[in-house]
Amino acid sequence: MTKVTDKRAAILNTALEQLAINGFHNTPMSLIAKEAGVSAGIIYHYFESKEALIHELYREIKVKFSAALFVGEPQKLSGIESLRLVWFNAYHFYVSHPPETLFLEQYENSPYFRYTVEDPDSVVIPLVEKTQQAIKEGIIVDLPFSVLGNLTFGVAMSLAKQQIAKRVNLDEEMLEKIANAIVKGLQTA
Repeated sequence: MTKVTDKRAAILNTALEQLAINGFHNTPMSLIAKEAGVSAGIIYHYFESKEALIHELYREIKVKFSAALFVGEPQKLSGIESLRLVWFNAYHFYVSHPPETLFLEQYENSPYFRYTVEDPDSVVIPLVEKTQQAIKEGIIVDLPFSVLGNLTFGVAMSLAKQQIAKRVNLDEEMLEKIANAIVKGLQTA
């Protein structure tokens, strides 16, 4: 059972744990309430529905993920160096946050997913702008953002999940090779 004095935080932490383990459809609100040590009524005090709780959890994780992407200030680097650093930051976030990684994967491949890069509240707007500029300058191949995301974040998430499951052992040297291959594949020349 999650021990957190803030009930809202306890609910979100427990929801993350349970959703990552059981999936969206196999995690009833009653289980979240029981594991968080609160009543179902308390959950509905903070979140109007399970869907609202899931959307809020996604929003909070995306804010943390976005902050992690900006470690080392990639927005101050050239397009290619920025892309490399963002890829490393994404990979390291995924590896160091297994429940969040599983949740993000579930959410972004579910009917719950309504997030778009065009969303004015998007936490990744600076990265979108940096990517658009690199495309405009002919540094990065002009591909839809969903494709660019799969070629970068998708690879980072897939490899991180394999690392977490101990199916691969990726050291920094190998991660450098992977990052270089990804960057090279996205360059126009």
